[in-house]
Amino acid sequence: MKRVESLDYLRGIMAVSVMLYHYFSWSFGTLGSETLLGKLGIYAVSIFYILSGLSLAIVYDKRINNVSDVGTFFIKRLFRIFPLFWLVVTASIVLKYLSSQVGNSEFDVTVYTVFLNYSLLFGFFEPTAYLSTGAWSIGNEMVFYLILPFVFFLNNKNKLILPFVILCSFAIGLFFSFELLDPEKPLTEQWSIYINPFNQIFLFMAGVAIGKWGNRISNISDSLAWSLIGLTLLLFVFWPAQGDKIQIITGIERWLYSFLSVLLVLIVYVLNPKLSSWRHKVFSFLGQGCYSIYLIHPIVSMPIVYVFSIIGLGNLPAYTLSFILTLVFSWFSFKYIESPMMKYGKKLIEEKRRKKVSLETRERAT
Repeated sequence: MKRVESLDYLRGIMAVSVMLYHYFSWSFGTLGSETLLGKLGIYAVSIFYILSGLSLAIVYDKRINNVSDVGTFFIKRLFRIFPLFWLVVTASIVLKYLSSQVGNSEFDVTVYTVFLNYSLLFGFFEPTAYLSTGAWSIGNEMVFYLILPFVFFLNNKNKLILPFVILCSFAIGLFFSFELLDPEKPLTEQWSIYINPFNQIFLFMAGVAIGKWGNRISNISDSLAWSLIGLTLLLFVFWPAQGDKIQIITGIERWLYSFLSVLLVLIVYVLNPKLSSWRHKVFSFLGQGCYSIYLIHPIVSMPIVYVFSIIGLGNLPAYTLSFILTLVFSWFSFKYIESPMMKYGKKLIEEKRRKKVSLETRERAT
């Protein structure tokens, strides 16, 4: 199995970008599409999808050959996603209740919404029913996780299946960006359309394509690779955009920024740059904690901002402390929640395999 540490670096950068986007927008108001953070507020999540598809393709391509392999895939994904997500959902419900008690908002959490969140089924049935900021993307991931193993399974039987699914995902993405989403209406009015998993799946499948065929691009020189990375970043930052973020998720702009996101991931994957010792430690730490950074930063900031507002301190110290504590909690989460649960999932899989081998051995003996 190929390990690409630079993908961890990229995950960490994107997680921090989303956190900064939220903290700045909550402090200073909506960040438009002309700002770098405004663009990253959209496309950092897109890059997460690409990285997710890429990572899963590296691990599971040609390894899903039967129902047992599909089950193994789901067990690993569930033990990776569910434990922390359950904690975040619980914390979100508690904070929403406390907020309603002090008169800041209405407690409108229904039993159905709670069920959809704890089961992580909202991405399938009601994508807007997520309870924590940013959690909609995790609901989308669950939809992708359901589709991918069966695509790999069928692709092992017929090599045209994967290319066909990838092309279909891009066709669906085109339909969303040119037909379903209206560039004349703000994103807030079309949020339910934008976060539909089928509007995002082409990014995930682009990552799968990179994982499947990207390593064939092996003769590219380092200087050319770095030049492409630099050009990609320059275009992403300086390509003219203005106004509501709907402008960068519809029409040609949707595909320009998506192409730049895919190209960035592809070149980083092929180049796989190595950082110096301390930089490696910093970005590896952020990469390991990217899931918890992404999920818990809104939870961390809510009580801190509330307390700081009461004692007369502004948003800057509140969100600075929130930033630091999010990194601390993400380390704690990865070390004491996520890693142990992933190990437990692997243990269950190994026990399942040993029982299968033992059963097959006894059957042969008889």
